[in-house]
Amino acid sequence: MNDTTWAMKRNRSCLLLRSSSRELRRLPCSATCVVCPGVQDRDTTEGIADRDPAASRTLNAVILGAQRCGTTSFAQLLDTHPDICLARGKEAHWFDDALVQRDGVSTERWANRFSHYAGQPVLLDATPSYLYLPGCIEALYRHNPNLKVIAVLRDPAERARSQYAHERQRGVETGRYWQALQLESRRLAADRNPLAPNSPARVSSFRDRGRYSRQIGRLLEWFPDALVLRFDELVNESATTAQRVTEHLGVTPFPSPVTLKWLNRRRLSRPLSPLDALVRRSFRADMRATEDLLGWQRGSLASARLGRRSLRRPAGDAG
Repeated sequence: MNDTTWAMKRNRSCLLLRSSSRELRRLPCSATCVVCPGVQDRDTTEGIADRDPAASRTLNAVILGAQRCGTTSFAQLLDTHPDICLARGKEAHWFDDALVQRDGVSTERWANRFSHYAGQPVLLDATPSYLYLPGCIEALYRHNPNLKVIAVLRDPAERARSQYAHERQRGVETGRYWQALQLESRRLAADRNPLAPNSPARVSSFRDRGRYSRQIGRLLEWFPDALVLRFDELVNESATTAQRVTEHLGVTPFPSPVTLKWLNRRRLSRPLSPLDALVRRSFRADMRATEDLLGWQRGSLASARLGRRSLRRPAGDAG
């Protein structure tokens, strides 16, 4: 098999299978393996990643999306925990970079994001695009197969509108919302380099990013223990959600109840338009598939701000 290589480290019980196919699988390997991209630069001292993850330039926690799902406020909250060190700027954008996917995280890249590290046991990157863009999940697994992964999902119609508003504010999107939705499929089909800055996959994926079932299916394939949260849980149940997250990360609970005080609740309470309801209806099947995949109650992914009527099947609609 030309696209497959086997490597065994002498005097190690390390056996690694790498394949260029989409069905790539990897057996547990040691920190001294010389096959994985970037691993050859790690410190080879036994167990050092467990004691000091920064010494081996190894992330051990990541928030990977979805985009426009409150991950910034969420990451800022986690950064106040004494056992968590958040990457400078919050989004390292390592694993949505083709060079990092190929070569691993360089010393320079690591220093740029974690020069403030002060011995915290958890090193956290919060880059939402990892959930959606190609190759990111696999690159994260190659970096650290024991990574603690957290994902946040939002009502896809709300998320799409929020992404549009964000790109409009940045000056990237100039058309009306309905125009952007009409152009999305054509733009994505013409995208030859989705990892490039301001590629259509990054800035014009209003509906496609909200089709979560495919993304979550891939995530759970590589990280079956990933913690997947709902955006509404961050907004309305922040203290309980923070407790679940600290348990997932293996750190002590926050010393006092926490809230995401910086979330703009006034904007969150604003009702969405009839167009948003139509967009929501287009997500109906995928929302149900996502809820079933995660074992969530039907309708739990739908935002109360938009209401659940738009999910009801119209008379005569067999879809």
